[in-house]
Parts: sequence; C-alpha cells; structure tokens
Amino acid sequence: MLTLKRLLSLAICAAIFISAMAACSEKTDDADRDTETAAAEVTAETTTVFRDENIPADLDLGGETINIWYFTQCSSSTESFIDMKGEQSGEVVDDALYWRNLSVEEQLNVKLNFYDCGFDAVMTGTEMRKLIMSDSTDYDLYNIVQWTGASFVTEKLFMNMADAPYMNIEEPWWATEYIREMGVGKSRIFLLCGDIDIDMIRCIGCMYFNKQLYENYFGNPEDQYNQVLDGKWTMDVISQNAVIVYSDLDGDNKVSKTDQFGMMLNNYNNVDVLFYGLGIRVTGRDADGNPELILNNERNFGAMQTYNQTVRKTVGVRLGEPLFNTNSFNEGRSLYLVGFLYISEMLRDMTQDYGIIPAPKYNEEQENYCSVVQDIVTLQCIPINCRKLEQVSAVLELMAFESYRSVTPAYYEVALKTKYTRDNISSQIIDILHDTAMTDIAYVFADAFNGLGFTGRGMIQSNSSNLSSWYATNEKAALKKMQILIDAYNEL
Repeated sequence: MLTLKRLLSLAICAAIFISAMAACSEKTDDADRDTETAAAEVTAETTTVFRDENIPADLDLGGETINIWYFTQCSSSTESFIDMKGEQSGEVVDDALYWRNLSVEEQLNVKLNFYDCGFDAVMTGTEMRKLIMSDSTDYDLYNIVQWTGASFVTEKLFMNMADAPYMNIEEPWWATEYIREMGVGKSRIFLLCGDIDIDMIRCIGCMYFNKQLYENYFGNPEDQYNQVLDGKWTMDVISQNAVIVYSDLDGDNKVSKTDQFGMMLNNYNNVDVLFYGLGIRVTGRDADGNPELILNNERNFGAMQTYNQTVRKTVGVRLGEPLFNTNSFNEGRSLYLVGFLYISEMLRDMTQDYGIIPAPKYNEEQENYCSVVQDIVTLQCIPINCRKLEQVSAVLELMAFESYRSVTPAYYEVALKTKYTRDNISSQIIDILHDTAMTDIAYVFADAFNGLGFTGRGMIQSNSSNLSSWYATNEKAALKKMQILIDAYNEL
C-alpha cells in the first residue's frame, strides 16, 4: 500500500514535525511538559507552512458549507474509531485533527460541518444507502466502513473521482495502491482512503508479544525482534513457541481458558491477519486491470496446511473472544496476541512490557511480511447527486494533505511510537507494518468473490486445511460473481 515515495515524504514531514516540537519545547522551562500538549501546539504552528500544489493558491470557496457524514460508534468492544472532527482536548491526535480542519477552513474559505450519524459501524452502509437512494442532498461527503459500504459502488451511488478537480491520488497523502486495489479497470475511482483518516494506520494488522514471558522461556526479548528483522519470523516458529509456553495454570489436566497460552486470537478478523500474513493473494490483475483468481496453487496449498496446523491443532493456541483475549494478554497469560495497531491503546496500563511485531511469514523463502488492513477501515466517497463536486474535491485533497503534514506525524511519530509502545525497536517494526500494509479486492468486495477473500477465516471456522477442495467448492460461483462485478463496473 505504501510506496517508497510515500515513506520518504512521510519521513520528511515527521522530521519537520519533530524539529518543530523540539523548538517549541525550548520555549518552556517546564521539563515535564506533557507530550500531547507540546505536539498539539506544534501542529497548530506548522499546518499552514506549505500548500498543496494541486490547490490553486487563490482558490476561494466563498464561505461554502461542506456537510460531512461520518461515524464514531464501533460494533465491537475491542474496536474503536477516532473522531475526525477533532477537538482541543490536549490529546495529541485530537488537537492535530482540530487544527487540520481549521487550516482547511481558513485556506479555502469554507465551513466544514461534521455530522456524526450516531450509527455503529455495521449500520453505516445501509444508512448511507438510504440517504442517497432517497436523493437527499443533505450531505456532500460520506465516510463509510469498508466491509459494510464498499459493495454499494455497483449500485451507482458514488461519483467517479478519477478526473475530479484538484485531486491527485498519486500524491503520498493518498493510499494509492490501496485505492487501486479497491477498483476494477483503470479509469474509475469511487472509494478513497489515506491520511485523511488516521484509522487507515490504526487498522493495520499486527501481533503483540509479552517480553517477560519471552524472557522466561527463551531469553533476551530482542531475539524476537531480530528474528523478525532477519526474515525468520514464520508460522512454524509460532507453533514451536506456543507449545513451550503453554501451562495448565489451574491444574485440571485439560486446556481451559484460564491457562497460560502461547497465542490468543479470535476466529474472524484476527485469522485474516495471519492468513494474509502468509503472503497469500486471492486475486491478481489482467492487462485491463480487472481482477482474476490466483488463489489455487501449490504454494498456497502448503501455506494453508501450516496455517491450520498452527491455529487449530497446536497446544497453546487459543481461539476466543477478542475482549477476553486482550484482557488475558494484559494480565500476562499469553505470549502472543493477534490484533491491530489500535489494540495498543488498550494496553497502556499493562504492567509487563510488550512488543509489536508483524504477522509471521509462511516460511523464510517468503520475500516480505504482509500486513492486512482490517475491513473496518474508513473510506471516503462522494454521493452521485452531489451538487458541490468542485468544492468537495478541493476539501478532500486539502484535508488529506494537511493530515499527512500534521495528523499522521502526530499519531505515527508521537502517539503510536511514543505513547503506545514500550521500546525503540517496536518503533522500527511499526515502520515495517506501515510499509507492508495491504488489502485484496476479494477482501474488500467479499460477496462479489463468493467469500474467497475470507478463505482464511472460513477454513479455520470449519477446521479445514484442504485449500484445493475449498477452492473447488467455491470457484464456479466466485467466477460468476466476479464477472458480474466487472460488468457492473464497466457500466458505471
């Protein structure tokens, strides 16, 4: 998802941000000044230093109001979203968002009216659809959840943003590869994402490890990091470590949820993290940019055997509810926890140190780690009946740009790397997660591929390890539905 161009540009912005923060801190005699307050003040100082060259310097929207429909309610006790409206709360990300929005308003002479719809994530897609289908023009921009809203593209609810004025998805503040992966063909863009919403980073899949448990059983916790950095962090290693760490704490001579485990995960989005971490792709692209199925191959057959063996047959690996898993890890009863970067916000009070690492590779021959972005990630779209396309396009572009300059460094360099991690090496690993973030169109448009994008969770839930058989059962329907998606896109 993240190109070298994007990483270099982000590094420059981070350097500017950190330098400014240091300069700001020199102006105070209070050595204990709160990090969030300092970062928020720097954000306020630096948001208007540069302009987005895609936006004319003299562009004036004449005080136009842009109504933005969004959500803050989640559907799970372990999931969360950051309010894109922002506020001056002294919290680094909230403050950065507040100043981001204020900067956009001032630069474009526009009023941003944020409307929190009040629905939780699972309802946002259908509620957005009702509004657009009723020809409501109350809202000029919608924020939707990927898994509940992306599929409505084929119902002709959204505008094609490929040629929208002022916008350039090749810029580093847009998740260019991710946006392209969500599309069909080469000339249509209906769904956007990137720095405009910080949840893009927060939803990157990862794992956590308990340093104390690692030291107790294996020695120096830095060995775990070195294993990752040396490319030797694989599914087989998890299986071996889980067996060693498992302990029957209650002494009942059977595996129970109060025991000590090697790894804890749930049987839906957590297993997606491991599945895509194996380097498995459900789809590729043909010469016209249309998806084609590539799941059915010998390499993936072997990966799924190893995957099932680890998750379903290894002593010390437990499938359970996400909140229980997180609490157990917090209490020091699991070596590994599968999750997403936002889970770190629930571990702030953990008494034992933890580290952050990517999902394991299938084997050492796999070239890169792969970090799937959870399907609750927020996407942006413009309704088909929008009467303010030019104005909304300018707002989208500038919001993404200003987020890239101030909000992303605030979260990525200050909150995530400083507040939510316990060591400098975890910060290096976060860079790896950032660089390997990805998705698959079959994961985005699940039903349009007969659920093949969720092959990992489906096979774990049914305790199946035979990918060849699984694929054969689903191939015919998947090909038919995929062609319907392609044809629908061609008619948009």
